[in-house]
Amino acid sequence: MAVSEHNVITKGATGTFGKQIVFRQRNGKTVMCAPPCKYPPKTAKQIANQERFKRANDFAKAAIKDPEKKAYYQSIAKPTQTAFNAAFQDAYNKPEIEVSVENETVIVKTKAKHRIEKVKIITPKATGFAVWKNNRWEHKLVEIPFTVVVYDIAGNICTQEISQEIRT
Repeated sequence: MAVSEHNVITKGATGTFGKQIVFRQRNGKTVMCAPPCKYPPKTAKQIANQERFKRANDFAKAAIKDPEKKAYYQSIAKPTQTAFNAAFQDAYNKPEIEVSVENETVIVKTKAKHRIEKVKIITPKATGFAVWKNNRWEHKLVEIPFTVVVYDIAGNICTQEISQEIRT
């Protein structure tokens, strides 16, 4: 990209010249650059990622306006990270969960610092919510197979289906 400041011929020029050079005005200066290339249309995955990014950004903006959430995200932020960055990261990444069964009780733990709002256990016969006990979510096991659905405060939903016996 070339910048022309005092050239009488190109001063104030805009547009394309010979399909090879594009003249633009930036901050009162004439800039010469290559013509822009056409990008292929976005894939469904790219569009979904843009939507996920937008949702995470909107959540982070709202979170830092709420003093309670801002204090929480400031407390989990890394030393060089802001509360906004921590909230964005929390909303952008879904929680990773670890499901186990101990003494006929379903145990759900999160691997990251995600703040979980509720945990739903769905079986063919019944649906119920797990209870927060001993730094983990617990629910009495009714039957196998079952599905664990985890909702975090950022609006992420993480689902894990358990189709066979898992005991620890």
